[in-house]
Amino acid sequence: MKPENRNYYPNLDIIRFLAAFWVMLAHYGHIGPYMGLTGYGPSQGIAALFFQYGYLGVPIFFILSGFVIAHVSTDIHPLRFISNRILRLMPAFWICMTTSFLLISLLDNANILNLKLWFANLLLLPQTLGQPFVDGVYWTLVLEFVFYGWVFILLLSDVFHKHLLKICSIWLGISFANIMLLENRIIELVFITYYAGAFVCGLVMWHAKQNRWTAPHALLMVISGVSLSLGIKHLGIQAQLPNFSNQPDLLVSTICAILSIGAVAIGIFGKIIPIKHSFAVMLGAISYPLYLIHQEVGYIVLQKLAELRLNPIQAVTLVILLVITLSYIVHQACEKPIRRFLKSEMAYFVMSRFPRLNQS
Repeated sequence: MKPENRNYYPNLDIIRFLAAFWVMLAHYGHIGPYMGLTGYGPSQGIAALFFQYGYLGVPIFFILSGFVIAHVSTDIHPLRFISNRILRLMPAFWICMTTSFLLISLLDNANILNLKLWFANLLLLPQTLGQPFVDGVYWTLVLEFVFYGWVFILLLSDVFHKHLLKICSIWLGISFANIMLLENRIIELVFITYYAGAFVCGLVMWHAKQNRWTAPHALLMVISGVSLSLGIKHLGIQAQLPNFSNQPDLLVSTICAILSIGAVAIGIFGKIIPIKHSFAVMLGAISYPLYLIHQEVGYIVLQKLAELRLNPIQAVTLVILLVITLSYIVHQACEKPIRRFLKSEMAYFVMSRFPRLNQS
């Protein structure tokens, strides 16, 4: 997270990388083994507990997103905001999705080069063409873009920052109403009801950071924390990221929500971690391709290594190193130059038609 001419929070890049790393460990150490996708069984003891709750990286991402989006959408034209978000996420997604698609087709003998699958995933809506996601982690990106869409609409209406706390209150109200009473699938998707608490936590922390903590901030944090605990409970039992050994009860999910919020809050309000900013920026930059590319490709490679009778610890270590290296290459050699090119072309197109954006 390093927007031009804005305060930079290096801690958040580090937290983002650690969250992506934890999700990866959850897949390699808990979810994949339980689903029989890695060629070895699930870990035991303390390690099993640590891997089991790696899915908490997802709500941490959403909390970070709430804070960052409130931060980067300040004093910016709505069109520039949405174009920046597209440039931030889509080039890396296209590259990582294509890389995963090719590697899965190459490494998995059961797969063929299904171009319809690749094409259907380009806009993150493969189900509309009757196709699955190339990688299961993409469902979180859909929710991110729903969030961006609402922010874009509220920016157009010029109410997002003026009435941010009221908007958060209304969003939480809709969330609770749907979870507890309505259980409407369309409302769930449109208003991200299970994860509204995470996004609101980030939004409220940004507002408190810019102003000062007040009673409404504290009250909204408590309510959004309760909402997030329901989301984490749902996250632990849903098909995309199942928690096979122990489906969390409300007490466990509440503790997890507090820990997730606390991790981000320490990053925002705590002391800056003594690390070079350039290194923090690099960690934040590779966290996104790392998250996108690790799951399905990692499962296949782990199975291949298991067939070679490689020790599970050695196999996981090797795959982690390979995935991190691949993520770095994707970011440096592909994502950065493509994003730079698209940014210049998009800027020329938009500015030539909307010259007033030069002033925003």
